[in-house]
Amino acid sequence: MVRLDTYKAGAFLVWQLKHAGAIIHEDGGDIIQLSLPTGEAISIHIIESSIPAYEIKNTIAYNHANGLYTLFILWADMLLPPEGHVVEVEEWEWPLLALYGDKLWAYDIFGGELFIYPIYYDRIGPYREIRYGKTVNMRQLQGTVVEVLSPFIKGRWRVAGFGEKIPHKQHRYQTDTDGQRPPRSTQPDSLAECYAVLGISLDSEEEDVKTAYRNLARKIHPDVNKAPDATAQMQALNEAYRRLMATFEDD
Repeated sequence: MVRLDTYKAGAFLVWQLKHAGAIIHEDGGDIIQLSLPTGEAISIHIIESSIPAYEIKNTIAYNHANGLYTLFILWADMLLPPEGHVVEVEEWEWPLLALYGDKLWAYDIFGGELFIYPIYYDRIGPYREIRYGKTVNMRQLQGTVVEVLSPFIKGRWRVAGFGEKIPHKQHRYQTDTDGQRPPRSTQPDSLAECYAVLGISLDSEEEDVKTAYRNLARKIHPDVNKAPDATAQMQALNEAYRRLMATFEDD
């Protein structure tokens, strides 16, 4: 099942990258090699289980020697801590945090769509507080060379990531104690109600809609939500998301 979900994520990712203008050279399911319209050659590695630090370094070194920028994307549900938790960094995470500037790139699959987003490891003394970022836009994928001083993976390396936009200012509706308004169990009747179901403002952008949907889906999916109307809540959320995303496709 894990390997099946990994290949499903890879298939979604390839589809999104092609629509963003990338040229796919090799699609191995969990390893994807491509070229961006700007010319950078990138190797994407979709990871569903922890990997030893030496394997991370070997992969980075091999790709760097072959002119490839490396991007590791990890399955959030299987590998990464929940948002808001304070954690100790595990040994295999140190090289990745050094390469990507105290954040990791994560993926989840909800509603038949792939969501990729940064997970920040904010420093609190010897610990890290986990903070989830906004869903990325595939057109923001880019390669860069970083100078890493960490003993875990010291050197200059080619890495890839998603350039981040300045956060969009949002005027949220009244929310619950988790910072999001739970969807109602009835189907939304208007676009305004769709925005309300997701707990975002009427001027929210596409990335805001995706991020709100992803965050709520993690909380209210019937697999984790034991409320009697959990299925109806998820259906309302899916319908609101579908209708809002259709408005962006029409633009």
